[in-house]
Amino acid sequence: MEQTPQPAPIIHLIQLAGGKGLRAGGGPGAAPKQFRPTGRGLLFTVSLRAFLEGGREHGYRVGSVTVVVPDDWRETALDALTGLMAGQGGTPWTLAPAGSSRTASTWNALSVMAGGDAGLPEIGDRDLVAIHDAARPFATAALLGRLIKAAAGAGCAVPGVPVIDTVVQAAEASGRVRVRYLPRETLSAVQTPQVCRWDLALAAHRWAAGNGAEFTDDGGLLADRGHPPVVVPGEQGNWKVTTEEQWQRARDILT
Repeated sequence: MEQTPQPAPIIHLIQLAGGKGLRAGGGPGAAPKQFRPTGRGLLFTVSLRAFLEGGREHGYRVGSVTVVVPDDWRETALDALTGLMAGQGGTPWTLAPAGSSRTASTWNALSVMAGGDAGLPEIGDRDLVAIHDAARPFATAALLGRLIKAAAGAGCAVPGVPVIDTVVQAAEASGRVRVRYLPRETLSAVQTPQVCRWDLALAAHRWAAGNGAEFTDDGGLLADRGHPPVVVPGEQGNWKVTTEEQWQRARDILT
């Protein structure tokens, strides 16, 4: 008997563009790195465009887009997104305010999405949300597709690449610094996007907001709450723009 094709999973995208970008200073009065122009649009839109345009090829559908931005850059973000989203077949989108930390910014986005008053569709408990740092412009739709497949079964998935350097853990005890060498073969450097089931992400971030807890990424928060993510092979090219030198490198690539 011929099987009925399963519908492509729906993913709700959160693009975190709320940072101040202080390490990529660029001189007095320079825009934060995520709002600087490249040959492919403002930096924060580069990976977002890739995710939006690659869904059909990599087996997912984008149900909504929420971009976290600082108040001072809201109008800039609105202008860029109005142009970008005009060609996306009516995919609903909105902005959320930046928080005082990465965890707080993600909570702001989730709160806007759950509020029902931003023109976004209702999100089911088992729908998936992808949270991405706008400072990683080279993440691909292929990577997002792999994470979606993994998260659909495991509840949460993060991309990781092997650590190639020797890593030590240093701690002071009894007036001496003791060093412990960590087994490199067990370590991964974690990237974004990170994909989680909606109910798990919402509950974990609600707890973090209520307890003033901060985490460097969403997988770490989920793991702390008893839902450790699976690690999917990441991409070496998915590096983060942090310093001014890295911004210059990214700009040269994105011509």
